[in-house]
Amino acid sequence: MEPSPVPTPDFSTNRHSASARVPTRHGDLYFSDGNIVILAESSYFLVHQGLLSRHSDVFDKLISDMDSSPGIEGRPVLPVSESPEDVAYLLQALYDGVSFLTYDGAGFWTVSRLLRILTKYRVDRIRNEVLRALSVLWPTTLAHWEARECAVTDSGSTYTPYPAYPHPIEIIALAREIDFPVFLPSAMYDLSRSTPSEAAIGIPSSNSSNVTRLDHADLLRVLRGREHASRYFSTFIVNELEGREPSPWCLRRKEVKPVDSRACQIAFEAITFELLRDVNGIVSNRTSDPIYAMADAELMQTKEGQPGEENTSPMRTCETCRTEFGAAVDAAKEEFWRKLPSWFGVEVPDWG
Repeated sequence: MEPSPVPTPDFSTNRHSASARVPTRHGDLYFSDGNIVILAESSYFLVHQGLLSRHSDVFDKLISDMDSSPGIEGRPVLPVSESPEDVAYLLQALYDGVSFLTYDGAGFWTVSRLLRILTKYRVDRIRNEVLRALSVLWPTTLAHWEARECAVTDSGSTYTPYPAYPHPIEIIALAREIDFPVFLPSAMYDLSRSTPSEAAIGIPSSNSSNVTRLDHADLLRVLRGREHASRYFSTFIVNELEGREPSPWCLRRKEVKPVDSRACQIAFEAITFELLRDVNGIVSNRTSDPIYAMADAELMQTKEGQPGEENTSPMRTCETCRTEFGAAVDAAKEEFWRKLPSWFGVEVPDWG
């Protein structure tokens, strides 16, 4: 949506009166050879008209429609409704690029403010650059999602996404505001791994005393998606683990002792029990996370026994059984990921 032009203030004879607020120039984004002034509240920026017009059709039209008579420092003045801080972010991105941004939880406040003003003024090239960087954290493919998760899992398998990543409630709110639904399925899945009460309560806003909450419709989408994900995982346990028979080519079938010949079947039973208890999820801080739990079901089969024990882990299967089960896990995770947009009621072209 194009911003409505704001009438140019009168900076003539009464500008130094007691009631007038004299604008002050920005300390950094002020160029002596600039030919246009952007006025944001009581701060002004002396910049270059050509740069604004080149990057933004909205600015180009505003400039062509504005009063070109001399104003501040003898240059024409374009008033805008944004805060000086937001305008500074925009101009810094136009002149210097976006290397000043960080995409962790602490930097998200700046990123979100910049994206809002980039969207409003249709500065598409820089907007797309920022969105590509955020897409690393809120991807559309399962492979990139798992890489994201791995990046915030330490050597002890403890999962600590915050403050390394912005909170999903912030991402959902931003995606709605700038009309970029690509982030919504992964962000909603991320949030669905919290308890329903945590999703409903919201979080303290960045650099503010306010609380950011989902609107009612998106909260219902998250809760419905959470239920779909939970049902899928329950079905996975029933179909792929509960009562699972060893592979026809199981390497242990020819063992003499019955207990040894049934070792892989016993392992699948032990894994089923372990998943239902969700011990690993609690320890790693990843409860209610079906993608992690399905992958963990495969990982359990490679674990050794406790130090000092002679036998291997009761959940360790032979290579053949593990390979067959791994293929089932990979297929289930891919199907799970493909279903996320429909589960959360979001349309995203080319998802996955």
